Amino acid sequence: MADAAISLLVNRLAQVVEENATLILGIRDHVEELVSDLNSFQAILKQASKHESSNDNDVLRDVVDKIRSVVNEAEDAIDKYLVDTRKHKSKGTVMRYLDKVAYYSKASDAAKQIDAIKGRVAKIRKDHDSGLRELQRDPNEAQLFLQRKAPVVEEDDVVGFDEEAKTIKDRLLDKTNEMMVISIVGMAGLGKTTLTKMVFNDTQLQYEFFTRIWVYVSKTFSRRQIFLDILSNFTKKTKDYHDLSDELLANKVKEFLEGGKYFIVVDDVWSQQDWDHLKSAFPRNMKGSRVLLTTRHENVASHADSSSNPHHLKFLTNDESWELLKTKVFRKETCPHEVNECGRLIAIKCKGLPLAVVVIAGVLNKNSTSVEWKQVADNPFAEINREKQSYHELVKWSYDHLPFYTKDCFLYLAAFPTGHNIDSWKLMRLWIAEGFIPPTEGGYTLDLERTAEKYLKDLIDRNLLMVLNRRADGQIKTCRIHDTLHEFCKFEAGKKNLFHSTDGNRLETNNSNYRRLCVHHSHIMKFLASDKKPSGENIRSFLSSSSKEVEVSNEFWTTIPKAFPTLRVLDIEYLKFQVLSKEFYHLYYLRYLAISTDLKILPKQFNNLWNMQTLVFKTSQNTIEVKADIWSLTKLRHVLINASAQLPPPSKSTKPSSLAMDLQTLSTISPSSCTEEIFARIPNLQKLGIRGNLSELLESRGGSCLFDNIRSLDHLENLKLLHDAAIGQASKLRSIPRAEKFPRKLRKLTLSSTSFEWKDMYILGSLEELEILKLEENAFRGEFLDLSNVSFKHLQLLRMGRTDLVSWTASKNSFPVLKYLHLRHCANLDAVPPAFAEIESLRVVELFCTNSRAAISARDIFKQKQEKENTDRSGTFVFSIYPPDQ
Repeated sequence: MADAAISLLVNRLAQVVEENATLILGIRDHVEELVSDLNSFQAILKQASKHESSNDNDVLRDVVDKIRSVVNEAEDAIDKYLVDTRKHKSKGTVMRYLDKVAYYSKASDAAKQIDAIKGRVAKIRKDHDSGLRELQRDPNEAQLFLQRKAPVVEEDDVVGFDEEAKTIKDRLLDKTNEMMVISIVGMAGLGKTTLTKMVFNDTQLQYEFFTRIWVYVSKTFSRRQIFLDILSNFTKKTKDYHDLSDELLANKVKEFLEGGKYFIVVDDVWSQQDWDHLKSAFPRNMKGSRVLLTTRHENVASHADSSSNPHHLKFLTNDESWELLKTKVFRKETCPHEVNECGRLIAIKCKGLPLAVVVIAGVLNKNSTSVEWKQVADNPFAEINREKQSYHELVKWSYDHLPFYTKDCFLYLAAFPTGHNIDSWKLMRLWIAEGFIPPTEGGYTLDLERTAEKYLKDLIDRNLLMVLNRRADGQIKTCRIHDTLHEFCKFEAGKKNLFHSTDGNRLETNNSNYRRLCVHHSHIMKFLASDKKPSGENIRSFLSSSSKEVEVSNEFWTTIPKAFPTLRVLDIEYLKFQVLSKEFYHLYYLRYLAISTDLKILPKQFNNLWNMQTLVFKTSQNTIEVKADIWSLTKLRHVLINASAQLPPPSKSTKPSSLAMDLQTLSTISPSSCTEEIFARIPNLQKLGIRGNLSELLESRGGSCLFDNIRSLDHLENLKLLHDAAIGQASKLRSIPRAEKFPRKLRKLTLSSTSFEWKDMYILGSLEELEILKLEENAFRGEFLDLSNVSFKHLQLLRMGRTDLVSWTASKNSFPVLKYLHLRHCANLDAVPPAFAEIESLRVVELFCTNSRAAISARDIFKQKQEKENTDRSGTFVFSIYPPDQ
């Protein structure tokens, strides 16, 4: 709705005024008058939006676009003034006096600029006055706005592919021992990936091929990144391979695959050359291995297919399209008969293309009226033209039905490279930093993050975003946007100047309308190497991704802050710097920062970054000393540091209550930082990581220990303890803390290298809320583990990594609701307890680098689970062993 759009834009300006009350004094009256004018305009738009008709919709859209431009220009003027103000105030007394005339001149210029913008608002209101008044008095022509409360959509809703899946499966199970490549060819949106996923997850194929890997290629793929992604299935130390050439990486992949029977999906190949660059890594090992390749192009499919007989994916029939539409809209509920006629008409218009069906389904929901179904059926954009193979108008139509607040969130997805696996946690924090999430009345960050999560789920429910992985608790871990939708988002975002993706040419950045700049993959080196200096004082975000870490000269930190002084987002995690220049600390507006350095110290100048919300800081060092007074960064919500961070003590001169922060993530910090004073400043902490000599944390001194302070964190749900022998004089840990010492709401616990004794495992079973338990790198030691009389009542995921455990006993009551069991590098384990076959909730068993005895026992569990599934069809059981010949 137009009034919601203006509301968000006006709130952005109001928030700037509120957050910079002392710095904005010179132009505050002018800005507040502008906000008042916009609020007055918003009241008119709110009334007009109630009667929004199809004929007059362009009026409101035009108003919103113009107001967006006005607000952007106002923000630019205010931000520039604030930068000048901060620089002026940071000077010494003498220099401030000498700079006084120039400074007041800049304030005067900013005030004039704001007044000019007020004049533009008045003109917009005058120019559209007649159209808006017409909307206000014409309620009978109102078009129904399709409000949507979407159901939870699963990723495996499949209709019309049963016969095709059987055909592909039969070819995969061919008796020949030769390595075979099978191609699937079809136009965009026909369901190649959906069919392939259906086959990939088939239970029989999971048993037949223990090494199963999915590779997504796309039009702009990175050969190196694909090889690294494949290697990540076999080793967690992929960083060891980052300096290898592409050919050596291909050989490493080949070495890992050579010994077993593998099944690899190579999804969305665009050219014969792309396939030729990848196939050298797939050994022809005469073990019955298979590669399943999908492509839009007939020549690629024929070139790759071993039999030169690619599988041509058929279009859905009208009945299958209608069945898919019903499934997506109503899930398991019955479709009301009054929408049948319109529903079948919609299905016919989709011309057998599944993507068209699911995009249209995203506009409807189970509560949509027959009138709303007819609107969709009658809409010309629902008609698909197969020859043009274009979804732009259809996606645009679906996009227009999105709530205003989620539109920019959707378009922002194209800021990531095509085919990129998007971390949902990162995505939501970027949305917040970019200002896409409207502030609630209380303004609490937790509310912002819940809203961001709601938006993410809504985009998924509308079939505009695909879920790739979920966490054990069902939360979305990674997602991806279909490349066809990616193309739309990139095009539409360019029209709105939401962001600009550059090929590295710095000349393209000299455009005052660009708000965000994306430089990805190989283009980053071209961008950094260019002799032309970038410029764009209105650029709010600089985002870059790369398939490997890139060393960057110190010149970057003098160039970027000067070129983009009002940056709010700086996501350059793959660019590595030796030092940070003084210019970097002038980026006062930074809200999201992700960088990699060699620094041992987080310097005091970080205090200048007072707007910081999320800090992702990677360093090559084991430890880092935080010199900055992070307790003064009151907007800081998430700190992720890969080293052990030694935090400064809070100032004793300030009352604890006034220093309390809304910090929610803090990982990792040193054991000595776990003091009562520090935790008193972060009472809302939800995730905590501690790394270093954990003896400091656990050893009692005077009847208490530092671990006792963690108990005070009433909101803590995720705790990670990493005992690092490389830090300090690490000694053997005595015993795990008693259950009552842990936070009451703890849901996830990770232990690494702690070497506790297995006999103390019962303590963890006493943690009432525990759902996820990860025991990494000899978290426990000893040959025997008896859990027969221990019950982890709510545990859903158990992962054991690298242990000397030999004998393990358990009952079905030990893990009554367990869903996931992962055993990695348990080389001495005699057997997986047979009681796991009796756990009805168990869905995944994975063994990685164990031994043949453990593998045999796991296969027995798999057979029993499979027999049970065949009897009661209780669900799909996923079973995986590597290497497969164990």
